[in-house]
Amino acid sequence: MYFRLHEQPGASVNCSLTSKMSFYIRFMRFFSRILSLFIPLVMLMSSCNSNKSQHDFDFSRLTGSWSSVNSEASQIEEWEALTDSTYAGRGFVLEGGDTTFLESLEIRKDHGVWTYYAKVNQMNGGETVPFRLTKQTHERVEFTNLSHDFPKKIGYELVSNNELQAYIEGPRDGQTIRILFDFKRNF
Repeated sequence: MYFRLHEQPGASVNCSLTSKMSFYIRFMRFFSRILSLFIPLVMLMSSCNSNKSQHDFDFSRLTGSWSSVNSEASQIEEWEALTDSTYAGRGFVLEGGDTTFLESLEIRKDHGVWTYYAKVNQMNGGETVPFRLTKQTHERVEFTNLSHDFPKKIGYELVSNNELQAYIEGPRDGQTIRILFDFKRNF
């Protein structure tokens, strides 16, 4: 590394090396001070980014089989991870050993936005209905499609690793209702 110093008239040539060393030492002190401020700033910014992901819902926690059983029927949802941004599922109701309801489900990240897709052959002309992610925390997630008749909202809350509460919400008979499903993980 070479530094060009401007010599003043009458300055001794022997001082040139000392001046270069003095400049170099001052430069290194200045540079180390800048680094001592810059490194903590970078660390703070990276910790902020990692904190954001701690508040995001981890869809892989939905994978597996879940059952909500009452005296009339069994509601079952099964999820599997296809990729880290696509989860395939199915939901069905068993009554007296017969499947009375079946839906195909998918949660997929499209253009940076998580979307829940539901398809029931007997409803909506067999078309898949999308619901966009509107709320999320580490434990809860909610998808919304305000243009759909019912439901307008679909949500999941992980109560624990083995308990899941799901809901559908929308208008019925002039008021908003929420139907809850308390699931337990099947082993």
